[in-house]
Amino acid sequence: MTLSAYQFEARQEEERSARLEAYKRHWLYYLGQHEKQLAVRQGQADDNVVINLARIIVDKGAAFLFGKEVEWELREGERTPEEEYLDNVWQRNRKMTFLGKLGTSGGIYGHEFLKIVPDGIERLPRLVNLEPENVTVFWDGDDIDSVWRYRIEYTAQGRDGRAITRRQDIERADNGANWTITNWIARGGERYIPDPVQPTVPWPYPFAPVVDAQNLPLPGAYYGMSDLDDGDLQDAINYNASKIQRILRYHAHPKTIAKGMGSADIKINEDDVVILPGQDPNMWNLEMQSDLGAALTFLDKLTRWELAQAGIPDLDPVKVNVGALSGFALSILYGDLLEKTELKRRTYGDLIIETNRRLCVIGGFGDDNICELHWQSPLPNDTASEQLRDQFELDQELASKETVQIRRGLDPEVENERMAAEGQARDVAEGNVGAMLLREWETGRGIERPRPGQRPQRPVNG
Repeated sequence: MTLSAYQFEARQEEERSARLEAYKRHWLYYLGQHEKQLAVRQGQADDNVVINLARIIVDKGAAFLFGKEVEWELREGERTPEEEYLDNVWQRNRKMTFLGKLGTSGGIYGHEFLKIVPDGIERLPRLVNLEPENVTVFWDGDDIDSVWRYRIEYTAQGRDGRAITRRQDIERADNGANWTITNWIARGGERYIPDPVQPTVPWPYPFAPVVDAQNLPLPGAYYGMSDLDDGDLQDAINYNASKIQRILRYHAHPKTIAKGMGSADIKINEDDVVILPGQDPNMWNLEMQSDLGAALTFLDKLTRWELAQAGIPDLDPVKVNVGALSGFALSILYGDLLEKTELKRRTYGDLIIETNRRLCVIGGFGDDNICELHWQSPLPNDTASEQLRDQFELDQELASKETVQIRRGLDPEVENERMAAEGQARDVAEGNVGAMLLREWETGRGIERPRPGQRPQRPVNG
């Protein structure tokens, strides 16, 4: 069936509305503002309980992805001007803080958008983490990966106090050689008009200023999967916890029952006693016959199912002695979360690699700078196992010293400089001129030879 233009636009709007509704739900659940599972009558106590596993799932996923610094290099073993430029750009944009927020945003919404904003400060662009609910992507009908427009649209308060809606269309030219940026504004529900301050923004590059990626791969779709797509199970957890809360509120304490008595015969508050008709006076306590063990067990199972779907292991100290686990045992325990993190490393990694390539073009270094990423293990450190592995690889010449340094999150250039400086200071203190000359020869530096009777001087750069 062939769709008319009207039907196609209606379907697009329906898809966008459903996506925005899911975004809103995921955001509120992350904040802990969940749907109430029990109706609350006026004047009645609110027994609704929220167990916010949504935030735990998203935060744990972001921590495993960007909890430890990710490094990259363009040419192995060589410090290039391009790498220094990228380091300066990311330092200006608070690299790991920015990436952590990007990972959190992707975990909530299922897709992440990064915008490059050149502002003329030493060719160091700003990087902006776009809110996915403000971005709509248009792609070619026969190629879902061929984007021809990014639309950024949001409503805010203008300086005059009136609502103002801004829209920016970043559109690829028909020839695919360049992109144009057009700004629009609308006030008070009026139609869009070109922004009178800056209707168009020059963009002299063959790529868009927006880079995006899926949080978790979703074949056949442009937008990726959120970490919170299983919201029904979260609702079931809140429902069961709320029912347990209501049962405890009514029945956690004993209820006094009186039979064959009038209120005058009872010395305690009448509201706390149930009086039954009868001939033989009697009084006793009505208590719960169980401790809700089955209900609590079911709630615990629901919680573990929710965390298992997110790949988060059950680390209950009663069941798992974490302190006795080796690095291999930890990798088995965290296996599901490690697999999920590896999937994210591919999608977010592609985003980082492409962003760095575009940054190098903006910095004037050409478009062929494809970096290689170095990720650290997100698992808790098993120092003994790591030391044995590193020493084995070094002894068997399976890995270089620089590789081991990067694996441990160290900067090889900085560490080598520091070790060289420490060795030189030690040689100076001991008067070991031969060792100083050998060290300077190995590092390629010059050294001032001491005159007779003079202590050796610190080396100078050649």
